[in-house]
Amino acid sequence: MTEFAPVPDFALGPDIPESGYVVQDLGGGAHFVTQGMINTMFVETKNGVVLVDASPFLGDKLLEAIESVTPKPVTHLIYSHAHADHIGAAHLLKRDGLKIISHEITGEFIKEVKNDDRRPLPTETFSGRRKEMDIDGVRFVLDYTGDWHQAGNLFIHLPELKLMGAMDSFTPKSAPFFRLYFSAHVPAYFDAMDQLLEYDYETIVTGHMALPGTPEDVATNREYIRDLRAAASEALRTVDMKEASAAAKVPADNKQAEIKVWMDAVTARAAELMPSWEKRLGGTDIFLSDNLNATAWSAFID
Repeated sequence: MTEFAPVPDFALGPDIPESGYVVQDLGGGAHFVTQGMINTMFVETKNGVVLVDASPFLGDKLLEAIESVTPKPVTHLIYSHAHADHIGAAHLLKRDGLKIISHEITGEFIKEVKNDDRRPLPTETFSGRRKEMDIDGVRFVLDYTGDWHQAGNLFIHLPELKLMGAMDSFTPKSAPFFRLYFSAHVPAYFDAMDQLLEYDYETIVTGHMALPGTPEDVATNREYIRDLRAAASEALRTVDMKEASAAAKVPADNKQAEIKVWMDAVTARAAELMPSWEKRLGGTDIFLSDNLNATAWSAFID
């Protein structure tokens, strides 16, 4: 049986009660809601609720969580991006007058997905870098700064509330999930961490696990991925493909095995070069190897 390091106390989220969710007041009508593995946020306005994403992990519990705060209806749903683990319960919110807002790239992606009624098409999309909206006196700034996770992914900034939403950008207090957060383009992901630190906010909601974060958490994640890149780059410089293949007795005509063995050796060497992060981020025992593998491939080809 695989043994895992205990999750450090600083990375543990709240205990999830029998209701299946926890709601945390973020101030100014904004709330964080989590079921332990996935989370999002909503904002109560004068006339209703603006919700970011609708995850099937929460399902009907999401409406229940909102109703525990306010009886007002959900009037606006913002798609942070198109992945079904974040918006696959949007059909449960469908009602007359509901406005669903996304970047046009997200809308096109959903349109191309066949036989999936869980993700209704957005009713309003925008192109380019930015869309600013005033919804019942609450200002939302939607920014598309690049494909740091999936084409169409948004930063969702509420300047007056000092709040940021950046779903699937990173995990506060923990290492990034496998290569999930690197799935679009690793250089763009590195850029995204720099970009997130240019906004003015006190709290950031990032989509997974059960903790909201802070700008300090963004800076910590940025430091971690920079260590990944440094270790991977040095490993690429020092691990020879032919030597790795010979050590593993790879047949000369099996080029697929050759490159697999080489990158495994690069990843293993990079892990030896990495400074210890186990006291600063949870999950490094689980995710470090995959984080390094994704970063090493990027350092090799980008």
